[in-house]
Amino acid sequence: MKMKKYIIVILCATFVLTGCGDFLEPSSKSEFVPDDAVSLNELLLGGAYMRNDMIGFNAFLNLLDDDIEAAPYQKPIAGFDGNKYLAAFSWQPDMYRMMEEAGAGIINQYECFYEVILGANAVIDYLPEVSDTEDNMNKVKAQAHALRAFYYFNLVNLYGPPYNYLPDSLGVPLKLNSGIEESNDYLKRKTVKEVYQQILLDLHVAEEAYKALPSDLQWDKNFRTSLPMVQLLLSRTYLYMENWEKAAEYAEYVMKDNRFALLDLNTVPLYNGSVRNYVVFSSYSSSETIWPYGSIRDMFQWTHDYANQTTETGRMHAYFQASKSLLDCFDGADLRKLRYIIQAPDNMGGNKLMYMAYGKVNYDTGRFLPQNVVGQFGRCLRLSEAYLNYAEAKAMLGGANSADAVAALNELTVKRFGSEDYEPYEYTTDEELISFVREERRRELCFEGHRWFDLRRWGMPAISHTWYDDDKNISTYHLQERDSLYTLPIPDEALELNASLIQNDLPEKRIPETVTVQ
Repeated sequence: MKMKKYIIVILCATFVLTGCGDFLEPSSKSEFVPDDAVSLNELLLGGAYMRNDMIGFNAFLNLLDDDIEAAPYQKPIAGFDGNKYLAAFSWQPDMYRMMEEAGAGIINQYECFYEVILGANAVIDYLPEVSDTEDNMNKVKAQAHALRAFYYFNLVNLYGPPYNYLPDSLGVPLKLNSGIEESNDYLKRKTVKEVYQQILLDLHVAEEAYKALPSDLQWDKNFRTSLPMVQLLLSRTYLYMENWEKAAEYAEYVMKDNRFALLDLNTVPLYNGSVRNYVVFSSYSSSETIWPYGSIRDMFQWTHDYANQTTETGRMHAYFQASKSLLDCFDGADLRKLRYIIQAPDNMGGNKLMYMAYGKVNYDTGRFLPQNVVGQFGRCLRLSEAYLNYAEAKAMLGGANSADAVAALNELTVKRFGSEDYEPYEYTTDEELISFVREERRRELCFEGHRWFDLRRWGMPAISHTWYDDDKNISTYHLQERDSLYTLPIPDEALELNASLIQNDLPEKRIPETVTVQ
């Protein structure tokens, strides 16, 4: 019982955290030993969920891919260091040091994910020690395993190479209990394949536990994990593993779940200059939302920070905007372009319009700052992904399956065009269909944390980012095809705390091509 009490100390400590502190260290001496699953259910919320008041998870993910580009030069306010953004935007091997020196603080999402894994592990460890109804036990068991799987999915896709590229390469350590062990072997990095095997194991344990519950307990609008959340994550995991049959199977379960429906964008008016009309997928206001998670501040502060200055002398427009390549991939009649991507003034006293990545959150059109940044979720798992997972899996299977892919795509896209503009998709070759599915995935899921991971598993193409050093000099940075920085560096803090960790192969410092504009 002594070890069990230590576990609950950690849980109680993390219950009040709003960010990530010392890696796996409790910050409170208070102890609370739960005696039923209801208590563990509440401890899950405090210690294992990515709540909307917690920051540090995937904070700069949007800066890595090709859906974002730098906004034109602006004179920064006093004390602002652009390296806070440039470090990740230019794929620097020392990005964490650059961010910290530029005033961003310590950026360690590796630590943040392991802290909530610790919370899930503690509940899993303690569950056999409590007594409760079978339903209450299954609810706790399902959530803890679903959350642990979700966090390891993120970790292995940040710090390990893509599964379909080098599955036997190093992924991340698998810490599957909350006790302190004498051996450090468990801290060594497991292979990508081993981590994926654990993700599937956890998801199937969660699935079984959810299926043992009455249907009304398998999903609710309570911000908890659920059976459809688990099924959608299983579909995504199998998709990344290129197990196309299983990816389509689990996607179809979600598509046929009558608790969700595709949102018709014809019902979402454009912003008219005074009334804010927007799609908020990260809340249950959308019929597509399955599970909201993560802070809105964490997900979007890197694309709008410092745009919230209210004085004329301190006001800046956002440093980033939607990229031209993203905007160009939308058909002119596609309703998503001006609903998912907001066109707003630049805040610099001129009339220039910027295309901002805030159409899917509750945003402030005057300053590009999501309103009430504490207390709102920033991302979610939603129904549209199931359709796209299904379409991609069927397209990759080819042959007779291609018709299934087209049917799913048309069921989705008919909700994304006006009736007078919609034309059902038709294809001539399987290669063309696969290309269209990938483009559709980019359009539908932009700025939701998918693009970087998708680029990784689609061959890691070359990307270039242009940065405005000042009003005369423009620098261009390149990420090469299959670049080693498609797998992020493990933070120095993690390496210092764990001598068993091995750093990823890192390139030399990125040297840009710089031109001077007269």
